[in-house]
Parts: sequence; C-alpha cells; structure tokens
Amino acid sequence: MLLFLLAAGRRLVAPRRSWCAAVGDLHLHEGCRTLPPMVQADGTRFGLPKGLVRPPSSDALWEWYSSTGRAARDPDPSWADVWDSAACLAQHVRATPADVQDKRVVELGSGLGVCGIAAALSGAKSVEFVDREPEALHCAMATAQLNGCADVTARLATFGDEDGESPTFDVVLASDVLYDARDMEALAEACKRLAPRALIADPRAGRAEGARDAFVAAAKASGGRVIERDLAPAPEAPEPTMMLDVRWRQPSDQYADSLGAMIDGASSCCA
Repeated sequence: MLLFLLAAGRRLVAPRRSWCAAVGDLHLHEGCRTLPPMVQADGTRFGLPKGLVRPPSSDALWEWYSSTGRAARDPDPSWADVWDSAACLAQHVRATPADVQDKRVVELGSGLGVCGIAAALSGAKSVEFVDREPEALHCAMATAQLNGCADVTARLATFGDEDGESPTFDVVLASDVLYDARDMEALAEACKRLAPRALIADPRAGRAEGARDAFVAAAKASGGRVIERDLAPAPEAPEPTMMLDVRWRQPSDQYADSLGAMIDGASSCCA
C-alpha cells in the first residue's frame, strides 16, 4: 500500500499568495539554513487560543526555499497558509468532538496541522501529523506544544509498504487533497488501510475536475460508505466547503455478520 500525500498538487492549481505577516504577529525566527522564518500568529479563528506557528507568508517561505537551495527538491510553499477547507474541517471537529474523542487520529497532508490540533483539543487519544514537508511538520508540532496538546507525533509522508493488516488509527482527517483523479484509487486504499473512517474536506467547487468523483467511486469500490455534507463556513474562510464522511467495514464487522447469519440459520433449523 502506498501511503502518500497529494498536497504537492496544490502547486498546479493555486498561485502563491502575497500575504505578509499580520501586524501583531510575534516574530519567532528570522530564518537560517535549517529553519524557515516563523511567526506566532493569532490562532483564535482556528480554535487555537495560544496561537499558530507558521511562516510569515507562502512568498516568504518560497524565498527561503530558494535562498537555501531547497527549491531544487520541488517543495510546496502552500502549506504556509491555512486553507479554507482546513479551517472549516477544524471547526467541524471542535463542534462534533464525538467524532474524535478517545480515538487515534491521523491528519494526512497536515500542513500547519490545524485539523489535527483541533482533534487533540477535542479529546483525541492521540494525533499524528503526516506531510511531505518537514518544515510544515515542525510548525505543526510547535503549535501543538504551544496549545498544550499531548500525545501528538509527526511523520514524513513516504512511498512504501505499510506493515500490518489492521488499521493503525481510528479516524483519518484530510483537507484539500483531492487533486488528481488518477491518484484517487491509491488515496482511498491508503485511507482504508489507515483507519475505518475518513473525514475529508474539499472546496464545494472542487480543486480538479473529476478528482472528488474518482475518490468517491474508489472508496465505494473498496467497500466504503460515503456521506457527503456541507460544512459551515469558518471565520474568514468564505469558500464553500463540503466533507466526505467515509466509513469502511472492518473484518470484525464481517465476522459478526457471518456469525449472526449462522446463528439465525441454526435457529431456523431447530424451530
């Protein structure tokens, strides 16, 4: 099974934004060879009372990538911004804590990690951030620590086989990851292998034609039940956003169904 992130596709559809660090942001780091410039920004609109650690802007991050030679690795600076779909999913998680409470949560394509942190603050048993950008994971972990989140880890996204047949987590969170229809079967399989449930936020208009339909079809083909619902807009996140709530039946469920059918059959024979 390939565990991978589709966040790289953002470069193809979203131009870099020119936002600068907001007035009042606390400058934490001016940037060096190993770390990009970082600020502690106001995180209240994302449900982060202690703030959000992030680069001043995606443009500032790109300049750092270029000045340190990292542009050659084809990085994705879009993670420096919290996208509307992530803000809406984070708000949904905080409003419906039962979805994550006492559960093991993984956020794919985590970027700054606002959804995973929302889960941690809503009572998740554990949270893991997964992204292909190590600097994004650094910021996500810093924000988690800043906001007092426990049992939070981070892992670089890799290509490779995942050990074990049973899901490692209970819930997958992801936002803005539906970009290429050709990759949706692999993404659906990755989500299924990671957890029996996935909550995936996506702009209502979609980012790439056919990608969401391809993911839904792949999820259903792999035994998933998909519910589509609109998400309430988050503060300063006006882009209409929807969520795919995908649930896969586990082997234990199938065993229980088979056992129930056997019992029913035996009861009929003895009647």
